[in-house]
Amino acid sequence: MSSMQRIQLLLFFMPVALAHYYSLDRSLLSVFSALVSVSLIVLTSTALISQFEHGTVRTSIGLVVIYLLSFYYASQFISYYLQGSYFNQQYLFHFNLTTLRESLAAYYSLMFLIAGWTACVLFGFYYLRAQLPRSSHSLPALAGLFVLALMLDPGLRPSVFAMANSALSPRIDSLEAIAWEELSLEQDALTNTQFTSTPGKNLLFIFLEGFEAIYTDKDLFPGLTPNLQALNEEGWQLDNMQQVEGSGWTIAGMVSSLCGTPLLYESSFGGNEVLFSRMLDKATCLPDVLSSAGYQQIFMGGAALGFANKGNFLLEHGFDTTLGRHALVNELADPNYVSGWGLYDDSLFSQALEQFTSLAASEQPFNLTLLTVDTHHPIDEPSASCSEYDQIDNSILHAVHCTDYLLGEFLDQVKAHPAYEDTVVVLVSDHLAMRNNAFPLFPENYQRRLYFNVLNSSAAVEQEIFATPLDISPTVLQLLGVQHDVTFLAGLDLLNTPLKDAVRDTYDPNRLDAIRYINSNHLSTVEENIAFSLSRQTLGEMDFSESISNVRYNGGQLQFDAATGDPYFMLPALGDVQFSDAMLYLTIETDEQLNVAIYFEAEPGQGYSEENTLQRYIPVGLNRVVFELKGVATGSRIRIDPGQLPGRYSIRELEIRAQ
Repeated sequence: MSSMQRIQLLLFFMPVALAHYYSLDRSLLSVFSALVSVSLIVLTSTALISQFEHGTVRTSIGLVVIYLLSFYYASQFISYYLQGSYFNQQYLFHFNLTTLRESLAAYYSLMFLIAGWTACVLFGFYYLRAQLPRSSHSLPALAGLFVLALMLDPGLRPSVFAMANSALSPRIDSLEAIAWEELSLEQDALTNTQFTSTPGKNLLFIFLEGFEAIYTDKDLFPGLTPNLQALNEEGWQLDNMQQVEGSGWTIAGMVSSLCGTPLLYESSFGGNEVLFSRMLDKATCLPDVLSSAGYQQIFMGGAALGFANKGNFLLEHGFDTTLGRHALVNELADPNYVSGWGLYDDSLFSQALEQFTSLAASEQPFNLTLLTVDTHHPIDEPSASCSEYDQIDNSILHAVHCTDYLLGEFLDQVKAHPAYEDTVVVLVSDHLAMRNNAFPLFPENYQRRLYFNVLNSSAAVEQEIFATPLDISPTVLQLLGVQHDVTFLAGLDLLNTPLKDAVRDTYDPNRLDAIRYINSNHLSTVEENIAFSLSRQTLGEMDFSESISNVRYNGGQLQFDAATGDPYFMLPALGDVQFSDAMLYLTIETDEQLNVAIYFEAEPGQGYSEENTLQRYIPVGLNRVVFELKGVATGSRIRIDPGQLPGRYSIRELEIRAQ
């Protein structure tokens, strides 16, 4: 073994050993397998590099190979450091430039450490490259050893097997392949036809960062969360709220809680930019329903809104205002009083109280949604205005104790306001705690549960009922007394669900595959699947009836005037589009109750008839209706009758998506 190989081994051992120190699975076999794997990978890769003659080619190839290895092991270390496990969906989800840039402030020292280590690895190879002797082993032997080394990697091996198993398993490719009732999924969620709703009580919704029920265990952590324990006596909790796949990190927990479907999608690696696309833009979420009911909605979180693109996601789903780090810091007396993640919780709650007072002064019902940050893993940093937890010296527990104090103080002030009488308060974990420095204090194999508590509601649910974040939206709407006609793909209204019916196999592979397919192809806009869109067509491609005049495409809306009560227009022929698994989405604003109808041919050349018609009655206001185009013949020109009254029509969205 050359001196260069020995140095490379030493350098690569460092992140691997640290990764498995932070691993939640610290078995000796796993650690031994990892160290053997990295040893073989370094030795075989350098031996393969030595097969090239001395010179520029050898140096260039060597630097590329060593850099790729250093990138892999550094990334692996980050994954274990942050979450205690190998690469998974939540890690890959955050692996994009925008999120990494926002994370730099929180983990700048870690980033600099990794950059310095990578520089040492590359410099070590470059400086000692001439001392690397040519290997006497054959290329097939070295290649075989390299593959063996990869298979010994305790993180890579199961991931490869899982990917292979997924690739070989039958995939869902149509709605007909889904056993809806058996999988406890609601097909009506794909065709929610009623966006209008009547308002109910106000909502104060607070996501508690990385907060799980174990922190309120007074026997395990006496005096840690006295305010939450008092609130538990005052409100009602769900003791069996379980995290599901696709809800285990902040934006995933928020999406699951607000939209009744987990953040699952078909592409695992390429999907890391998923929320920067149009993911779940067709889903109807809690704030969408509240928006249609006339609620004024504000989101406030101490972290940057650009992290995981949560700000844009919330705006697209009904929030009027989203306030994150960059907006809220301007309101601080000391702009430097921020943590790596953003505003401390004492600053957040102080500004949230002002927003609550302002919202309460208006005549609109409101939804104020907050996301705390002080308890963010893996170390955390509590607000300066708090005292430390005096039982155990641990930064996570100090932060939990602090957030409990600040939350109690904030809610005391909210309760003193007259608007509280008509406000429901929901306290919920955004996800279970990720690996943090309090984990060694937790009991082994304890039942991990999300924290959930509702204040100021006369309704209640049996505490032991099986619940998931997916059930929060339909349940909260019922608590508020909001009347609506919306269903959620995977969520139940727990107030109206018997105990036995609430139990679901949330980890059923068939159910998860179905949700991935639906989320990716029916609740999200997939650009390549758009067969027709107003934003892509020219008005000359559509034919309008004689009663329609003054046709224009203005501000993303199709507008026209109807002189009589029978306006209609024809979409262009869509060629080879198969309508058996297609949906038509129509968003229309009206001052009158209308009957929207779609005429089509069931057989080519058959002509239009009342028999082959899809109809929806819509009320006054902004309505989004969805038509399932099953039965439409390929090549049929679809006719749309937007109403039966003369007047001005405004269509905000018209889109056909076919698989």
